[in-house]
Amino acid sequence: MTSAQTEASKLIESEAFRQATERVVQVVSESSSRIRSVCPARSTELSEKFKQALSQFQKDRGRDLFFPFLASGLGSGPLVELEDGSVKFDMITGIGINFFGHSHPDLLREALLAAGSDIYQGNLQPGRETADLLRALLVRVESSRLKHGWVTTCGTMANEIALKIIRQKKFPASHIIAFSDCFAGRSTAMQEITDNPKYREGQPHHGEVHYVPFYHPNLGLRESVRLTLEALHEHLTRYAGKIAGIMMEPVQGEGGFNYAPREYYLEIFEAAKKAGLAIWLDEIQTFGRTGQLFAFQTFELQQYVDVVTAAKMLHASVVLFSEEYNPKPGLVAGTFTGTSASLRVARRVIELLDRGFYGPSGRISLLSDRFARNLQKLSEGSCRGMIASQRNIGGMVAFQPFSGTQEDVKWVLMKMFEYGVVAFQCGHGPILVRMLPPFGVMSEQQVDEVSLIIERALLAVAEERKKKAEVSPS
Repeated sequence: MTSAQTEASKLIESEAFRQATERVVQVVSESSSRIRSVCPARSTELSEKFKQALSQFQKDRGRDLFFPFLASGLGSGPLVELEDGSVKFDMITGIGINFFGHSHPDLLREALLAAGSDIYQGNLQPGRETADLLRALLVRVESSRLKHGWVTTCGTMANEIALKIIRQKKFPASHIIAFSDCFAGRSTAMQEITDNPKYREGQPHHGEVHYVPFYHPNLGLRESVRLTLEALHEHLTRYAGKIAGIMMEPVQGEGGFNYAPREYYLEIFEAAKKAGLAIWLDEIQTFGRTGQLFAFQTFELQQYVDVVTAAKMLHASVVLFSEEYNPKPGLVAGTFTGTSASLRVARRVIELLDRGFYGPSGRISLLSDRFARNLQKLSEGSCRGMIASQRNIGGMVAFQPFSGTQEDVKWVLMKMFEYGVVAFQCGHGPILVRMLPPFGVMSEQQVDEVSLIIERALLAVAEERKKKAEVSPS
């Protein structure tokens, strides 16, 4: 210890604090290690308590949960424990948050070390954790035009900031070009960009978002580009001088894990730049999952990006922007930046991703390919006719069961849940089973175990569909 240290650094580096931290990590890890495999509720008593708690929570929030799910707070890698003591493979990870699974010792350690900081940080009085996180992100995008950033609380808030930055720069232009089936969030502004009328029912419509078709593999590159550029030109002509920017998810998450060849992005972005539009990439869901830290790096689009947003796996959220789009003072602020724990964990997630997860031979690619092969094997073998298609890019895995109706997909999801795998859905027709697996902690064997449960669920649903058809009137 030296006089050049702050009291906070002395505390965190002290032997007593370190020993206490490591002891907690050790105790949690010992409990976590006893969660080894999928299993049913631990006891009738726990099951009843679980049902009561679940019922009360659903009553309090005014609607049912999609699954009967209340986590205990403990897990082991890709396995999550519920309040009734049952254990399941978590393949949706809080819709993409827990890439490093449950009860990860490194992330737990960071959360504990945050005890030496204020619980919450904000724009006016940030802590070291905020500065360290932003620096960790910016040094990893040095080959891009992104030079500054703003840390905030959630993906929707990051997107709100991105929209404000672009509109300020392009004032008085305020309209946005978005893509069919896109998702931007559920705030008042973001639900206007999101291409789903259900999400803005009963809300005012300002008519400042215009949609162009996204790439469609059945149409191919040239026809997809033609249709997108044709629609873009039509909007630019009709709303001349009013369009500020173009918002794109490089891989559409909620929309169905849709993505395009690099050439598609290049042609669309070239046209957008020529028209003077800001290019805003929404990487809330793709961050960290496509084999590089950002999907724009995966597709080598660094030179085009003006503004990018990230969240979910990050455990925080951020908007990064170029020097040109650095907003004027006063436009962007806010009380909350995030908890000191979440900010430390976010930085640690970035560091862990550097350890062999990137590139064609990285862990993400290895496990993604194994999932793809397993699903293909099922579709050609025991589950022939039950998997119509699959979409797979890095840590984003989806497949269409049967005809891809809402009924079929929910049927399969509930059967998977019953057998021990938690997944979700995406897409707007066909609808797909969506997985955002915790590849940060999964083994190849566990990918195979999940695939076997998917097979079991599909076969069970196929049998139930057959029986239903037999008793239904013709």
